[in-house]
Amino acid sequence: MDTPNLKTVVKDHIAIVTWSRPPINAVDMDGNIAITRTFEEINRNDDIWCVIFRGEGKGFVSGSDTGDFDAFDDKGLEIYEDADIAAVCAIEGCRVPVIGQLQGYVMGLGTCFAAACDILVAADDTYFGQPEVTICVCGGTGALRQLMPEKMMRYMALTGKKVGVQEIAKYGNILKIVPRAEALDAAIEVAHEITANYTKSVQCVKAAITELVNRDTAKEYRIDCKQTHIMLKDPKRDEVLAAHNEMLRRKREAKERARREQQS
Repeated sequence: MDTPNLKTVVKDHIAIVTWSRPPINAVDMDGNIAITRTFEEINRNDDIWCVIFRGEGKGFVSGSDTGDFDAFDDKGLEIYEDADIAAVCAIEGCRVPVIGQLQGYVMGLGTCFAAACDILVAADDTYFGQPEVTICVCGGTGALRQLMPEKMMRYMALTGKKVGVQEIAKYGNILKIVPRAEALDAAIEVAHEITANYTKSVQCVKAAITELVNRDTAKEYRIDCKQTHIMLKDPKRDEVLAAHNEMLRRKREAKERARREQQS
């Protein structure tokens, strides 16, 4: 299901699904629906034996479009959260293997998408972050726990700090780290390694792995959602967000001044 922000190209039984929503690849409600439907269509297509899921541009996925949150009441926010969960579960539940091709930022919902993939190939400029704590929401802690040990997950979730892919790779969840220009080719190479096997056999092995791991992704996500609802009602949230946005503004201005000084 192609949309202005989501495109699928199929070649050699490999579907390359690309999310592109400039400037930061945040995922809105329509994006979640498109991702879910795309993977549902892939499940019905016997000519697709493997999927590469990627983001185009500066980064993979920056997260949910949190600018939408304040417009929702509790019921509306639950509908939005259900769309997040459906998209993550559609990737995770794909009948064929999904390779996540990462680059730049993998943040918030992006970490959930990455954790939902079977295999990860990353550009060397990739970094992971769970910045929700800085904007008074909660999300992705269950996904982070799939990508790294619990203590590192706690550090990232509680501080909002970013961690480079070289650090994450130490925990064994990144198959390859390559220069950005080679990342898609590296993912395609892994896909060909998979599709060299009989596709029914691959699907059965994936089904066995899924049953063995036995994750309850939806339940994990809803635990975060419960805390988000509490924080959205906190009377000091607007004050905290204003201070956070002012800090970001000053950082951008300082970076721009440094850039101009370097050029002069």
